[in-house]
Amino acid sequence: MKLTSMTISLLPLIAGCTSATVIPSFDYASTTLGVYNSGLLNVGQLFVWDTKANTLTRLDEVPFPSHPSNKSIPTTLIASKISSVSFNVGLDATVKASASAAIKDNVSIEVQNGSREEYGSTITLISNEIVRKRNAGEDVDRAWLLKPAAQPGSALAYVLVRGIVISDKAQLVARNSVGGKLQLEVPGKKGATATIDLSKESLASCAGSKSPCFLSFQVLRAYINERGNYDFEPVRGVSNTQIGDLLKTL
Repeated sequence: MKLTSMTISLLPLIAGCTSATVIPSFDYASTTLGVYNSGLLNVGQLFVWDTKANTLTRLDEVPFPSHPSNKSIPTTLIASKISSVSFNVGLDATVKASASAAIKDNVSIEVQNGSREEYGSTITLISNEIVRKRNAGEDVDRAWLLKPAAQPGSALAYVLVRGIVISDKAQLVARNSVGGKLQLEVPGKKGATATIDLSKESLASCAGSKSPCFLSFQVLRAYINERGNYDFEPVRGVSNTQIGDLLKTL
């Protein structure tokens, strides 16, 4: 994949002699198009989320239909407001904060021939898979922690990959860049300078025809319905940044 060559130089308000190189990682970064799919997850992938311990455990893939419920016409898409970015170790907290802000405000990912694919009736799909596994003799109740998850006040929730953005190519771009470099004055430790080096980010998960670049998620809580069966209800207000941070712990 061709990657736009650029660096973002962070110049302190008071120039100094010390310097640092900031190397960002976009693994499971949050964007306006969804969470960057660095782990090549598929739609239907299910996780259990312990909201008390803030840990994520990968479960099975729930079978999804071969065709999405909704699919947009392929076009150029822009993933902006990038957050939940990781950095190389040993950096000062002030530098990390400045780098995160600079990336969120100035860096985006341009997606060519991008198309959104979303799937509906996800709760029915999960319920059908529970029935199928039981009929096949699998202890899905135990494997998926369904009993403790369905208890009132349980800390367990489920996270499901319910949509995807596919594309043929993606590249990093930056606003107001000059000569491949973007220079910003930011607050920092006295006498420090830092350069964000984006050249090592290849966006490998977005390389090639119909690559699975970005993911959308649905968070669900389990309960026992009036028929005595497991059922699920959506959980509102969980951000892509939260999901991206959780996925980094896998």
